[in-house]
Amino acid sequence: MRHSVRAGLGLVLALLTTAAPAGAAYAGTTGGSPGTPGPQVRAVSGPAPGPVTGLAAGAPFKLPYPAGQRYTVTQTPGSGYSHNDDYNRHAVDFAMGTGTAIVASAGGTVHYAGWTDGGGGNQVLINHGDNRCTQYAHLSSVSVRAGARVGQGQRIASSGATGNVTGPHLHWNVVHCSSFLSREIPNTVETGTSYPTGSAPLSQNRPGSSTRPDLERVSDWSGDGKADVLGVDSGGKLWYYPHNGNALSSPVQLGHGWGSFRHVMAADWSGDGKADILGVDSGGKLWYYPHTGKGFGPRKQLGHGWQSFRFVM
Repeated sequence: MRHSVRAGLGLVLALLTTAAPAGAAYAGTTGGSPGTPGPQVRAVSGPAPGPVTGLAAGAPFKLPYPAGQRYTVTQTPGSGYSHNDDYNRHAVDFAMGTGTAIVASAGGTVHYAGWTDGGGGNQVLINHGDNRCTQYAHLSSVSVRAGARVGQGQRIASSGATGNVTGPHLHWNVVHCSSFLSREIPNTVETGTSYPTGSAPLSQNRPGSSTRPDLERVSDWSGDGKADVLGVDSGGKLWYYPHNGNALSSPVQLGHGWGSFRHVMAADWSGDGKADILGVDSGGKLWYYPHTGKGFGPRKQLGHGWQSFRFVM
């Protein structure tokens, strides 16, 4: 079944906003960067203690169809048939009839859902953080929309034969969300990264069956499922104390200039499973520092008028 999945032009990007409480305004504007005045955060340099070594590992995947089912692999990663270009080199094809349930390989946020040009037909992309999306292509229909949160094992679509195909099947890949370029071979609990042509792996993908339970996202800075501690000292330095499972490991300095902030808190504001930082400065501006998986990205101003709040959580 010769086909090619490429990024379509004019993709619709969904911007998510949240309602601010009374007395506070939502701005949605991009603020400063690590070179601008104000509190700064930086990536940790040198060896970090404890679990930080696995910081960007991400959650494990499961096969993209319901538990107990098997479907035959018809094309494997790197196949010379049509999985040998920059958009498809890590993809796996499964033979399945039109209308077969397709489920999320891991929890995340729907990055794109709908028709694309370039051969992929109807597609769903789920963002699992760090610009890492699972891709489900040639679908007959989609059951989710951009911006929605989905859990592992949740039905997101039905298989089909849309786009550049010769028969119904599922094209499944891990791609860069921003470009649709192929990123890595899907690494699943069931098969690892091995998908021999003609094999029919048995899925273990049940709703809520994540092998890395989402035990703690609010203050889990390292991404290992344990609640860490972030703190600002009297000199305005921002410190990270990793939870090693029994106690707190030695602190690592993440930034400086936080002494004038009224509130500093950890929260998974982006919904990608990583603990971001939110803070209210002395002027009442609410700032968001996104956790990229390797450090923090440029801050964004989320709102103003927060100076009268006693607590922000």
